[in-house]
Amino acid sequence: MAQQQVVRFLHNETDPPSIEFYNKAIAEFEKENPGIEIQMEAVGTDARLQKVMATISAKTMPEVFKILPEEVPEFAKRGYIMKLDDFVDQIGRDDFVAGSIATVDGAAYSVPYTMGNFSVLFYRKDLLDAKGIAVPKNWDELKAAAKALTGNGVYGFVFPAGKNRMTSIFFSSLMWSAGGTYFDKDLNVTFNNPGTIKALQFMKDMKAYAPPGIASYSYNDMINSYMTGTVALDIYASRLPANAAANTPDLFAKTEAAPMPIGPAGLAVHYVSPDSFALTTPAAGSKSPEAAQKFLKFIITGERLKDFSMTAFPHLIPPLKSVQAELIKDGSVQLDNRTEFAEQAFNTTNALDFDIEAGATFKDGKVTLSGVRNPYIGPIIARDIPAVVVQRVVLQGEDPAAAAAWGAKQMQQIVDDLKSN
Repeated sequence: MAQQQVVRFLHNETDPPSIEFYNKAIAEFEKENPGIEIQMEAVGTDARLQKVMATISAKTMPEVFKILPEEVPEFAKRGYIMKLDDFVDQIGRDDFVAGSIATVDGAAYSVPYTMGNFSVLFYRKDLLDAKGIAVPKNWDELKAAAKALTGNGVYGFVFPAGKNRMTSIFFSSLMWSAGGTYFDKDLNVTFNNPGTIKALQFMKDMKAYAPPGIASYSYNDMINSYMTGTVALDIYASRLPANAAANTPDLFAKTEAAPMPIGPAGLAVHYVSPDSFALTTPAAGSKSPEAAQKFLKFIITGERLKDFSMTAFPHLIPPLKSVQAELIKDGSVQLDNRTEFAEQAFNTTNALDFDIEAGATFKDGKVTLSGVRNPYIGPIIARDIPAVVVQRVVLQGEDPAAAAAWGAKQMQQIVDDLKSN
């Protein structure tokens, strides 16, 4: 009798609908493949990387695990993850949304299963209408609206200022919209730039209109604070309307979506990140690499990709173009046929992610990529350096220019350490 193969599967999609989807998909897969057992572990978003790193030294990494684009270069360099070009070609390389596959020296080491657009403006139409305020289209209008809406138990705006990746995401979108980048195309640190300082000053100013708990806010707080009914304006991902429609339908009926307000560089730069799965190499702990690849293809293609995307529609944007159009039509039924939420979420133009932002330029309302993927940005984000810079300004009152200089120094030290190893 053949020995049972075990595939350990680690992810951070902990919402109940997502867990229900994975449990069902695993049961279907195991029924079709009786010789393979899937052992799933779901951890919180902020604990995911810590969990993975804890398994590296013991060489017990899970066979399939969630990975972020900025983490791919280091994991690939150290031989922890498998090259997946043949796997991508089997699925259909041309069907993937441009830029959704993170590569190292042109090779794919991960496969996206969803994309998240964290840069949609959600607003309380009833609160804006009551004060005669138009939907803000730029930073000045956003600040003025937040000020006018704050009071009587309402906060005009919300943003994260915790020491976490969500704060780095939020800040980065503002920095890019102000014309700044972390690195130039030659991978020199450029963090100490006017765009960084403008973004930090803007966040410092907006603190006056935000809830008092932002010092610890991360992903879920951007939704939970809004769903209390006390927040008027919220720039976040489209899991917000999905959760509001399911849990607070009265609030959802008052909620509308609009493009993120334009920054000083003359555009709004979306933070759009592909969430991907990687396959661990045997050297790093994989005991069943072939079974793992079979399971991975099963859960990220076809009807299962669509079903997963429906668990938090329209937040979970499928990376396969063949699935997107059908999803917008079918998914909007969950949102009272209000397609504007999906239309805003699925607008991934003028978008950047940490690993592709080096050397990006902002001109005539458009983002132009340098084509450079950054092997140094992962550790910088993992150590929450941008988030700490935000805290120094927003929570501790430090001058934005001084904080930007401090952040650049910390980033350069990380780059120097990586280059020396």
